[in-house]
Amino acid sequence: MGLLSAFRPPVVGLDLGSHAVKAVALRQNRRGWTLLAAGEAPLPPGDRVTQEQVSETAAALLDTLGLRRAHIAAAVSGQAVIVKRLALPPMDQKELAEAIPWEAEQYIPFALTDVQLDYQVLNGQATALSADALDILLVAARRDRAEERVAIATATGRRPAILDVEAFALANAYEVNYPHRADAVSVLVHIGRNATIVCVLEQGQLVCTRDLGVGGAAYVTALEREVGLDPAAARRILHGHKSNGDTGVAGVLRDVHLQLITEIRKTLDFYWSTASPGALSRIVLSGGACRIEGLSTLLDEEFQTTVEWCDPFRQIARPQRAIGAELDGPAFTVAVGLALRRENDR
Repeated sequence: MGLLSAFRPPVVGLDLGSHAVKAVALRQNRRGWTLLAAGEAPLPPGDRVTQEQVSETAAALLDTLGLRRAHIAAAVSGQAVIVKRLALPPMDQKELAEAIPWEAEQYIPFALTDVQLDYQVLNGQATALSADALDILLVAARRDRAEERVAIATATGRRPAILDVEAFALANAYEVNYPHRADAVSVLVHIGRNATIVCVLEQGQLVCTRDLGVGGAAYVTALEREVGLDPAAARRILHGHKSNGDTGVAGVLRDVHLQLITEIRKTLDFYWSTASPGALSRIVLSGGACRIEGLSTLLDEEFQTTVEWCDPFRQIARPQRAIGAELDGPAFTVAVGLALRRENDR
């Protein structure tokens, strides 16, 4: 990866969430990565935020951060994306490119004309799954959702340069910040407002991902309904504030924790049913709701493994002069992973 020119517009990772927009801009030099700016802006309240409102919020945030000439890296996730691991017979690149659409039809519940396909050979040669198999990671993104993301980036007045998948951005941020780890199996759990992304890594390489329908909003709704907390108090607990021993709050949190853990267990069971068994080395939490009281303890009890919070700025210098140098790290993991990308990366 080439070093960045001081005069080249930075790539800004733009995490377009369901309740807020996060942006991170980085600069790379011979000593590594440095934060230029980072920030977050809430989206207008309500369940029906328009594409125009998202663009306006993102543009205002980028203006505030002084990123007027930035190139944008955004991502898609959820039901709009399918990631599938395939084992195919050995073949050359031309044959593989011709085979991928035929293989994709078996796993994608959309017409191929409605999706954008991409793939990557994980093993480089026929060694990973068996003596005669190519290990392929197939990615399909719905074209309308991809075009929506591009339109949002364009409407900010900046150039859309990269469209990624949120799971890949998470894996990218983890790989760059924990480069010496080679765990047999590790799991990234990114808890957003409306959904949680689970990524299974083999020796740091993404091999399986799933979006879960349990996110931070499930905790807030349960606390409001079961305990009678007002939304502001529920959100404070969501972001790691203690419940001061309130057994009612603790019980509600535990119930939602168990729902989330059940879905994580299903994801791992599916992975282990299709791959060679490997010991789970660690679970790494990120996202705005990853510090909810009691979650890490229950995960440790369920999976008997190391549980920790991701620091997406661990290997990134954060000078005091940089806007947003004081921001909490785990919530910005997707944005950092996108900001680490460069055009023509694969």
